[in-house]
Amino acid sequence: MKYLPLLILSLIFTPATVFAQSPTPLITITNTNPSVNEIQKIRDAVQQKVQEKLKQITSPISNKKGLIGTVSQIDGNKIIIDYKNLQSHLLVADNTVFIDAKRNKTKLSKLVVGQDVLALGYLDDNSVLETKRLVFVDLKTLENTQIVAIGKIVDISQTSPIFILIPSSNKNTQYQIKIDNKTKIITNDNQDIKNSDLKSGQKVIVVLTPDPKIAKTFVAQNIINLDYQAPITPTLTPKPGKITPTIIP
Repeated sequence: MKYLPLLILSLIFTPATVFAQSPTPLITITNTNPSVNEIQKIRDAVQQKVQEKLKQITSPISNKKGLIGTVSQIDGNKIIIDYKNLQSHLLVADNTVFIDAKRNKTKLSKLVVGQDVLALGYLDDNSVLETKRLVFVDLKTLENTQIVAIGKIVDISQTSPIFILIPSSNKNTQYQIKIDNKTKIITNDNQDIKNSDLKSGQKVIVVLTPDPKIAKTFVAQNIINLDYQAPITPTLTPKPGKITPTIIP
């Protein structure tokens, strides 16, 4: 029995064997279901995109417009033109094409107050013309005689240089337009093209005047083909053939 206290003490102070255990991984539970507010935000964003797309699709073509006038103010990319006591507001952008009086491409910095212009583009909801093309002109040659028509070619004569145009602004109207040797036909990028490049169904902008010789017929001064596509020239790849060596004696 005298050894019993020693045995107890040895059990108390003897280091115990510790068995290591692998750590238990922590599992974080994330709620993957979006909240009601997040779902509503997504719905609102989708609805906004749908409305913008529908507005583009259903916007009437009649907002295409051609305006003439004299520049009275230039403020950055905002221009005001005056014509017969009426003011029109233009908005130009980096993709606006500027054409000078010599039919060459130019830039906004060349435009000055007092210059007569023909502006072609689209009217926005505030009646500001988002200008796609700005042409330097002389109003004296345009007033009372020239008409700017934007529309689609619906028929082209096979026997004479005449085509029928229905304007986008009034589909119940049509113009019989004649092309002569003074008519200038260009693409939207100011590239010269020929009469034969005009096709039925194409959208065009035409500056025309009444033909004094033929009733209900107009003569085209300028035609801008908005739908022109340059023909694709096929590339011919030579087929490998048998090479006959030439023997030089």
